Amino acid sequence: MSKTVYDVIQRFEVENGIPRLVSTNIQVIQGGEDLMSLAIKLLSQLGFYDKFEENRTSQYIGFRLKNPGKGAKRYQIVLSQRKEGLCISIPNKVLKKDILELTCDTEDGYIDSGDDIYEAYTNNILGKFWILPSKEDVFLESFHSYYPNILEGEVRGIVSLNRRYVYLDDDGVDWGEKISMEPEYFKIEHLGDSSSYLAITEDKLFPYASQVCITSIEVLEEFLSYFAKIIMEQ
Repeated sequence: MSKTVYDVIQRFEVENGIPRLVSTNIQVIQGGEDLMSLAIKLLSQLGFYDKFEENRTSQYIGFRLKNPGKGAKRYQIVLSQRKEGLCISIPNKVLKKDILELTCDTEDGYIDSGDDIYEAYTNNILGKFWILPSKEDVFLESFHSYYPNILEGEVRGIVSLNRRYVYLDDDGVDWGEKISMEPEYFKIEHLGDSSSYLAITEDKLFPYASQVCITSIEVLEEFLSYFAKIIMEQ
């Protein structure tokens, strides 16, 4: 049976210790359980509550170890409901090895070291992404249509999108030169089907964590199942 979920936000102001309701915002979420409820249910099914306890505020639900050691009181998962979807924050140290970071180098003139003159480049981070394991093939097919011979079937690590100009010198020796790339050349559309990846952004509230925003039940299930298990095994 379907049901309607109401997301209610009330704002109060307090004067002389007396609260007064200022505004009420009611958002209706159609089509069954909202993503926040589903995320909590998934964590419960995975046994996350056996090791972690939740802390609820008006802005987010955070999960930390029940019996943390010294200096281990940070949240390991933070859920926050936004208009654009459910945002999930996870510590950078957990995400790091599974993230694809795309970069490019832009030529920035020449530097004379006294002994030699060489080209200087500025390194630009174009974006960080988590590629859904179930859709790696979909992602790679689209990516290769824009950037052939860049990814060797691997969707993790730091990858430069600069192409190289390869040529033979007069002695028949292979040489390769990096071709400068402006950051504006990269478009998010080059990554193809948006359901095959999640963009990673900084969490300004929790600087030690990064954040994804999820709008799909299927993506939520895959993301939480993947990283909740990693966190519980640490």
